Order: sequence, then structure tokens, then C-alpha cells
Amino acid sequence: MPERLRRTIEVAETCLLVFFLAAMLGVAVYQIVARNAFGAGVVWGEEFIQMAVLWLTMVGGAVASGADSHIRIDIVSRFGGPELQAVAARATALFTACVCAALGWFSIEFIRWDFIDGTPGVGAVPAWVCETIIPAAAAVMALRYVRHAVWPKPRAAR
Repeated sequence: MPERLRRTIEVAETCLLVFFLAAMLGVAVYQIVARNAFGAGVVWGEEFIQMAVLWLTMVGGAVASGADSHIRIDIVSRFGGPELQAVAARATALFTACVCAALGWFSIEFIRWDFIDGTPGVGAVPAWVCETIIPAAAAVMALRYVRHAVWPKPRAAR
């Protein structure tokens, strides 16, 4: 991937994270102040905060997958030799890619049911629109972990 495109994607992901974190905190603080001061907040406040947490989680996972910095418990990386570490890193990345692909695939059915049921989301936006981040981010994570499996970074660069 060209360096400029990679950097643009990183900036876009960071902007999404900052936007949803700031918006979530802003709505939460407004809800608290409005309820305590005026006895009522915005009707869609809780739903927005829930969807913002979903978006933060999924975009954050995609960002972490790009840097291969997800939480890991790996005894091989501590005690195995370099060859075993390389094989384990590739196998782990491939397994993680499969799990992310499965998440993306099965989340489409979940979104389809919310579409059919007409599940309300945030204000006038239906839930299924807000939930499209699940398969999108899962696909990004799966592709990034396939990349890590095929072209792993040297151990010292991680």
C-alpha cells in the first residue's frame, strides 16, 4: 500500500475515534446537566451513546489491527525461539483473520433482522444503519490480519 494512502487511512481512523469520543462525552455530559438542571435530557441521548461506544470499539479494533497491537496472551513469544515465534505469529494472525471474517459475516444477518424488524436507532436513523460498522470494521480487521499472516513485521518492529 502506498505510504500516502496508508497515512490518509490512519488519519481518517483517528478522526473517527476523536469525533465519536468527543460526541459521546458531550452528549453524556449534556444529559447529566440537563437532567439535573431541567429534569429532562434529549430523547435519543442514551441510544446515541450506545452507538458511539459501538463505533469507538469497532474503529478502535480496526486501528489496533493495523498496528498488530491487540491484547495478546502468548507464551510462545516469551519462551519460544525466533522460528517458533514467526510460525506462531503467522498462525495467530490467520486465526484472528478467520474470527474477524466470521464476525463480519454473521453480523450481516443481525443487521438484516434489525432492518426487517424496523428496530429504532438514534433519532430518525434506524439501528441497522448504525450497526453497519460491525461488518465493515470486521472486514478491515480480517484483511489486516491476513496481511500480518502473509507479510509479518519483524519481531523488533512490533
